[in-house]
Amino acid sequence: MTEATHAASDAASRADVLRWQGGYRHGLAVAVAGGALLLRALGVVSAQSVGAAWYGARTASELFALAALLYIAITAVIRWRTRRAHAASRALVRIQLAADVLVVHACALMLTPPSQFDRTLIISMFLVQFTQLYFGWRTTLFELAAVAVSYTTIVTLAYRANMMSSPSEQLWTFALFCLGSLAYAWMLGHQGVRMKRLTHLFEKAREGDFDEPYEDGRDKFPDYITQIGRAYNELRGHLETIILTDPLSGCFNRRGFAQLTEREISRSIRAKWRVAILALDVDHFKRINDDFGHLTGDEAIKEIGALIRETARAGDVVARTGGEEFSILAPDTDEAGAMHLAGRVMQAFRERSFTSLRGQMPITISIGVASDDASADVVCILTARADEALYVAKRNGRDQAVLWQTGMRAFDTGSSRVSREMERMP
Repeated sequence: MTEATHAASDAASRADVLRWQGGYRHGLAVAVAGGALLLRALGVVSAQSVGAAWYGARTASELFALAALLYIAITAVIRWRTRRAHAASRALVRIQLAADVLVVHACALMLTPPSQFDRTLIISMFLVQFTQLYFGWRTTLFELAAVAVSYTTIVTLAYRANMMSSPSEQLWTFALFCLGSLAYAWMLGHQGVRMKRLTHLFEKAREGDFDEPYEDGRDKFPDYITQIGRAYNELRGHLETIILTDPLSGCFNRRGFAQLTEREISRSIRAKWRVAILALDVDHFKRINDDFGHLTGDEAIKEIGALIRETARAGDVVARTGGEEFSILAPDTDEAGAMHLAGRVMQAFRERSFTSLRGQMPITISIGVASDDASADVVCILTARADEALYVAKRNGRDQAVLWQTGMRAFDTGSSRVSREMERMP
């Protein structure tokens, strides 16, 4: 995933969270504000607040109601914008979080007695937890800073209004809140990092790349996430076999061949090796299906795949790339080495009596060979050259290997496939 794609995905994810949280914010704002104002109107909560001392109880309630309405309006605008744009910037997230903090402390200033200011810290604790869970560590620090500014402001205002004799006690409570919030946010953040590691592994697995295991040794405090990572490691080998291997021949499929080829080419470039590709095609395979049936043909493919794998060298990559077509990537191999390998494969076919055909028909193979210095685009070049050489081998009588040479008859990939299909027809 590119950096731009990752940024767009993050923006879309932030928009989704703000959108669904917006509905809950509206509901909570109406419930909390309505309940607080109702309790104040009924006299159930009668203690003097800072706002009431300044403006009177009624005006303080009206000011808080205005603040709640403004908060609902801000949340509605943000929700509308994210729904329309399907994306949300970090700045938009921080505006919403700042509004959350301000409305909580506005309620404390207008309706709550200073002795109960620490109630706002309980609500702020939930805000910090949800922020860390959905928006990450940096945004959590921003919200903690917003809480710090808002809380110290209302404590200072209460002290100046002579309604708080010892603000230091409130500040000590706030310091404990900060320590607890940071510890909990760090724990959630640590879990988030490990979850991202797992997500990264699953994204690579979706692309067929199982090279990287989950490093459970990095988890200082093993938990359920660690167990998921270990379970992934146990399944990794099975998943690789399922996704990258052709179930009939036992060789790699196209995806597996492409993935392993990319890795081997990178290694060959660093080592300054030559690499070779062999394009293999079973001769007259259509006749096997016509004379013995497709089930026997499948059994023959199994034997053919096993024979090619047995004959290839340990570092070679063998893949089934079509019905009866196979490819071999041979690292650190020049033209002579590639032709030697092709000769071994052909000889193995000539000497093998295939049990699936009960010895009633020999199977031979034609091979096109190409080799060159390793480079970023060498696979595409060698695949085209080997396919071209294979066409020449088929045209010249089959059961032979042909090395690509400069000036050899050229054709595009599509025409080569058509020509070979025509040759298989009776």
